[in-house]
Amino acid sequence: MHTAASEPSKLKVKVIITNPFPFFPECIPEELKRDPRWVCCNRRKVPYVALVGEKETASSADPVTWRSYSEALEAFYAGRYAGIGRVIVTGEGFIGIDLDGVRNPDTGRIDDDARRLLSRLDSYCEVSPSGRGVKVWVRGGLPISYVKPGLEVYTRGRYFTVTGQMLPQYPATIEERTGTLTEIVAEEFPRPESRRCYSGPYSGPRLDLDQVLETGSVNVLAEISDASADRKYRILCPWIEEHTAAPETGTVVGQYPSGATFFHCWHSHCRHRRWRDFINYLRWFSSWRSSLPDYTGGSSEVSGIG
Repeated sequence: MHTAASEPSKLKVKVIITNPFPFFPECIPEELKRDPRWVCCNRRKVPYVALVGEKETASSADPVTWRSYSEALEAFYAGRYAGIGRVIVTGEGFIGIDLDGVRNPDTGRIDDDARRLLSRLDSYCEVSPSGRGVKVWVRGGLPISYVKPGLEVYTRGRYFTVTGQMLPQYPATIEERTGTLTEIVAEEFPRPESRRCYSGPYSGPRLDLDQVLETGSVNVLAEISDASADRKYRILCPWIEEHTAAPETGTVVGQYPSGATFFHCWHSHCRHRRWRDFINYLRWFSSWRSSLPDYTGGSSEVSGIG
């Protein structure tokens, strides 16, 4: 029989990070530092609230977990975190572009395609923590984010680890590049022609996925390139309150050439949920919203749903 005296004492060990990411704060643009949009992170880039004391996970979808630049700096210098990061927020005008695997960490050489892209953007660029990628900050306006292997363009719902290891051949400031970025997105993320192909086992009605998402007020975070699907989007999960880690990630919806639609969320609380659960939620939410006394929106019907 165990007694209180025989229980091992529970000591909280303060772990000091001995190999933090490269960090050059003097090169970070002042405009990124002004607002409380900062988090800290470990070496796996899991975001944490910038606290000197006990660690708490942060989220790029939850402003309550963000802190000022000075608070993030203090927490980083306390030795508890590998780096700090800046959240990209809807409507503030910053867009983050992540070029992955384009730089040789030993020589610093950037591949030709990436250099051409960086020259077109011509804005503040810095080396990623791994040394193998480059992150670019620009000012601009895009409706959603775009993601494919090697190139990610974020307008919201993401944080970028910030190193300050800038590339000196580009501006030290964040430049307005809406026109250029719109051209790049059109080139790198072409919208596939709708392939009205009904072969295969699916024989249900063909829905307009974009209209369903718009009518259901779904928070679309990014369009994802996928050779097997006509449309694929990363969205904010309707059941996000049930997620425990990285709540804003891991949820996608899409539509195959056959017309079949899909929903998938990798979080354990949602793994059993499929398109039927997702569309039923949208029907319920739209009906509930339209019943509010001050509702002045459109129809309560989610388009294409009976």
